[in-house]
Amino acid sequence: MKKYNLLFLILILVLFSFQTKATPETTLRIVANEHPLLQYEKEGKIKGPSALILKSMLNKANISANVEFMPWPRAYDIAEKRPNTIILSMIRTPEREEKFHWLGIVSKLARVFISLKGNADSNIISESYAKNKLVAVTRNSNSYNELIARGFSESKNLYVVASAHDAFKLLISGRVDLVYNDPNAVREYLLSENIKQQIHFSTISPVNRRDSYIAMNINSNNDLVEKLKLAMSEFQKTKRYIYLLNKKGDR
Repeated sequence: MKKYNLLFLILILVLFSFQTKATPETTLRIVANEHPLLQYEKEGKIKGPSALILKSMLNKANISANVEFMPWPRAYDIAEKRPNTIILSMIRTPEREEKFHWLGIVSKLARVFISLKGNADSNIISESYAKNKLVAVTRNSNSYNELIARGFSESKNLYVVASAHDAFKLLISGRVDLVYNDPNAVREYLLSENIKQQIHFSTISPVNRRDSYIAMNINSNNDLVEKLKLAMSEFQKTKRYIYLLNKKGDR
């Protein structure tokens, strides 16, 4: 009898140990960088069209989780390394393709060189022009990776910062000549800070457009991934999804 009691006790301890270890691994975590048009926190509430798409997906999947806002480099690092982590929102690239599950598009962005109006030496801000100027860009962002691949460098013409807001502040203060970002994001920042300043950028063409996604660490729990994919697929069929996808923010 004592032998069976001992075995039973060992079994209970093993099961308890397994559950203790499994809980952190199966807990969904959501990380994001604040974006003035897409997702941000205001008065303790998460707002923005991309955040609302995320919330709708979670509701359909009957999952509850909070969004943690942090600088982009940290958010990306966590999402890349930690299973069962969602990142909101991220541009899909060949370099990132195999590192994440791509759950669905949450926004449509543009990437162009932007200056303050009156500061540009040319009516068209070409890449060759930009390479002779100082450009602010967010570290580990798709914008940073694009410019590095196109021959820009930190030692010559890139000023690398932790967030888009930091880049915009540098542009306004005159510490950099250009930012590489979405014109609507810069306009929204100027409006939110009550800065009466116009911006200048070249015409946006299809090559400048980007889709931004809800993405999830590639090593995440398969059942959880499939549940979220199904929920997102169902929400994408609704008129509300189309409305939010084309919305430019709700401030």
